[in-house]
Amino acid sequence: MSSILGNLFLLIACVLTSTYIFTPFFSIPSRALNAITFLCVTFALSILLYCHITDNFSLYNVYYNSHTTKPLLYKISGIWGNMEGSMLLWCWVLTLYLLLLELSLNNNQSKKISLIVQNLICFGFLSFTLFSLDPFAQIQPTASNGLGFNPILQDIGLVIHPPILYLGYLGFSAVFSLSIAGLIAKVEGNKWANIVRPWILISWSFLTLGIGLGSWWAYRELGWGGFWFWDPVENVSLMPWLIATALLHLILIVKKFNLLRNFAILLSIMTFISSTMGTFLVRSGILISVHAFANNPKQGLCILALSYLIVTSSLITFILFANKVKKSSHQFPFISRFTSILLNNLLFITAFTVVCIGTLYPIILEYLTDEVISVGAPYYNLLFNSIALGVLILTIIGPYLSWNGSKLISIFSKYKFSFFLALLTIPFIFKKGVMATTAITLAVALFVSILESYSKRTKLFSLPLLESIALAKGISKTYYAMMISHIGVAVLVLGVATAANWQEENESYMRIGESISINKYKISLINAEFIKDKNFSAVKGSFVIQNLSNKLLTPENRFYPIEKQKKIKSDIYHHPLFDIHVTIGDIDKDKGIATRVYYRPGVIAIWLGCIAIALGAAVSVFGILTKSKN
Repeated sequence: MSSILGNLFLLIACVLTSTYIFTPFFSIPSRALNAITFLCVTFALSILLYCHITDNFSLYNVYYNSHTTKPLLYKISGIWGNMEGSMLLWCWVLTLYLLLLELSLNNNQSKKISLIVQNLICFGFLSFTLFSLDPFAQIQPTASNGLGFNPILQDIGLVIHPPILYLGYLGFSAVFSLSIAGLIAKVEGNKWANIVRPWILISWSFLTLGIGLGSWWAYRELGWGGFWFWDPVENVSLMPWLIATALLHLILIVKKFNLLRNFAILLSIMTFISSTMGTFLVRSGILISVHAFANNPKQGLCILALSYLIVTSSLITFILFANKVKKSSHQFPFISRFTSILLNNLLFITAFTVVCIGTLYPIILEYLTDEVISVGAPYYNLLFNSIALGVLILTIIGPYLSWNGSKLISIFSKYKFSFFLALLTIPFIFKKGVMATTAITLAVALFVSILESYSKRTKLFSLPLLESIALAKGISKTYYAMMISHIGVAVLVLGVATAANWQEENESYMRIGESISINKYKISLINAEFIKDKNFSAVKGSFVIQNLSNKLLTPENRFYPIEKQKKIKSDIYHHPLFDIHVTIGDIDKDKGIATRVYYRPGVIAIWLGCIAIALGAAVSVFGILTKSKN
C-alpha cells in the first residue's frame, strides 16, 4: 500500500508540473496547482520516512539502507544516504522553491514564465526519480530485516548536511528560473536584480552552511584530522559556490547602475548548471569518493541527458533573448569599486576553472585513454590558494573604494592603523613561508580594517557612547551584512592558514600507562576496553591530556556486524585556540593499540568563519524583506 501511494503521489506531481505550461491558456489556478504539487511530493517523502521509521523492509530502499538495530536518527537520515531517497529529497526541495516563488512574486509576465521554467525543472527530476529510480520499489518476498546503513554516514553531520546543502543547490533553481524569465520578458536589469537578489542571498547562505557542515563532518568523522581534502565531491559543491559568490557581488552593479545584466544572468545560469552537473558526477558512479553514490550507469546517463537539456535550452534562450549591449553613459575610473567587483568576478571565475579542471580532467583522461590519474592537493594549493590571496586583497580594499574613483594612498592613510598592525604579524610567521605569511597578514588587515571602519562610522571614542549607539542604529543592514560576512572571511582564512601550517601529528603504538607527546601536551593511555552496543561493537580507548587538567578523550575503533565494516570514531578536545584529535586503530598483541594524535591550532575559527559568512547573507535578506514591508 505504501508503495502504491508513494508512486501515485509522485505521478500526480509529474502530471501537474508537466501540464503547468498550459495554465495561461486554460485559466487553471496557478497557486492551487503548485501547492498541490508540493503537497504530493511532501506526502511521498513522508511515506518513505514512515517506512524507514517503522522498518518496512518490503521496500528495496529500506531493505538496503536500514536495520532494526539502527538508531532512529540514522533511520531518518538513511532516506538521503542513498541514490533514490536523496533524489526524492532533491525533488521535495525543488517543489518547495516552486511554492515559495508562487507565494512571493507579484503577478506579472515574469512570474508566469519563471513558474513555467521551475515546473519544467521539477518535471524533469520528478520523472527521473519516479521512472528511473523508483524509491518505492518493492522486494518480493518481504525481507525480515535490512542490510544496514553505511557506518561512515551514521553521524549527526550527515543528518543535517545534505538537506542544508540541497537548500543551497536548489535555491539556484529559483534564481535560474527568474533569470530565464528576465531574459524572455525583457525585464530591466535593475528591476530584475531587485527581484533575484534575495534568492541569491538565501541560496548562497545555505550553500555556504552546507559546505561548512560537510567539512566539519569530514574533520570529525573520517579520522584523517583534516578539514578539506580536495575530494572530487567536495569540489563539486565548491564550484557553484564560487560562481554564486561572483554573482552575489556583480548583482550590486546591476542593481545600482542597470549595467551588466546579461553577464549576471549568464552567471546565474552557470551556477545552476554547475549544481546539476554536480548531481550527475555524484550519482553517476564515475567519481570515487566516500560522498558519492555509485549506481547504475544507465541512471547516470539519464541525469546526464537531463543536465544536457538544461544546459542547451538555457544557453539557447540566452543567445536568443539577451539584450544587445548598449553603450553605457557611466564612466568608471580604473581604481574604483566597479573595477574592484569586476576583478573579483574574474578571480572567482578563474578559481572555478581551476577546480573544474582538477575535478574533470582525470575523468576525461580515463575515458579517452584508460589512464587513471588523480589531481591532488599540490595542484590546488599552488593555483587556488594564489587566487584566494588576490580575492582577499580585493576584499580589504574594495568596500572602501568609491564608485567614482579613489586613490589607494588615501585608503592606506585612512586605515593605516589596520595595515600597520597587520605588518607586525610578519616577523612571527615568516618562517612558515610566504603564502602563510601573506594569508595571515591579509586576514589580520581585513579584520582590523572592518572594525576600524565601523568605529569611524559610529564615531566611537570621539562621541559619547549613547550618541555612537544612535549612529550605529542608523547604519543600513546591508552594511552590517557585508561587515559580518567579511569578518567571517578573515576568521576563516586565519583558521585555515593556522591549522594548515602549524598542525602536528604523532603516530605510535601505545600500551596502557604509556604516553605520547605532541606540541607541549602529553597524552596518556589509561584504559582500553571492549564495549558492545546494539548497533556495533568497539574497542574504546581512554586517554587523558595531562597538561589540561586530565581532560578525558575516548576514541573508538568500531565494528558494525550488520554491514561487516569497520569505522574509526575519533574524539576531539576543543580548546578556543586549538584541537587535540585522537584516533585508535587495530591492536597488536606485542606493540599495543595503534594511536594517532593530531594537534590543530585555529580549527574552530574555520567553523566560526563559515557561520559568520552565511549569517551575513541572512542579515542582508532580513534587511531587504524589512525594507520591502516598509
